[in-house]
Amino acid sequence: MMLMAAAALPKVLAATDGEVSSVKQLVIDWYRIYYTDLDKDAYRKLLTEDYLLLENGEIFDAEKDLSLMPTPEDEYRRNDTFDFHSVKIQGDTAYSVYFLKSDIRSKQLGSIKREWLESIILRRGEAQPWQVALLHSTKLVKA
Repeated sequence: MMLMAAAALPKVLAATDGEVSSVKQLVIDWYRIYYTDLDKDAYRKLLTEDYLLLENGEIFDAEKDLSLMPTPEDEYRRNDTFDFHSVKIQGDTAYSVYFLKSDIRSKQLGSIKREWLESIILRRGEAQPWQVALLHSTKLVKA
């Protein structure tokens, strides 16, 4: 009986190094496109139709997320570093957990440092090898 139940569970297949690297690279590129390139069209192509961002207790759809993209007038500069804790791939779905550290400079904020713990769910897409379906971002606050 237990064997049958275990057999019914989906298996997380061992991902190749190339697949894991492609997931990590998509995350890195995603932030670059949003914060450095400021390219709404390229960013939108990286999102699934049902994309959601969960941040600071709020739920944003793609349109709300795009409305918050900095503009050249903001003089927003950001240097991001990623520490990937895990990347799992199961069929056409991938998920990753990582820490994000950002050094940010802007007219409005001045110079600040921020850290987040994030989890992301990706699906294989038609427009891109991977598209972002969900990002859950938790800002880390130092004591």
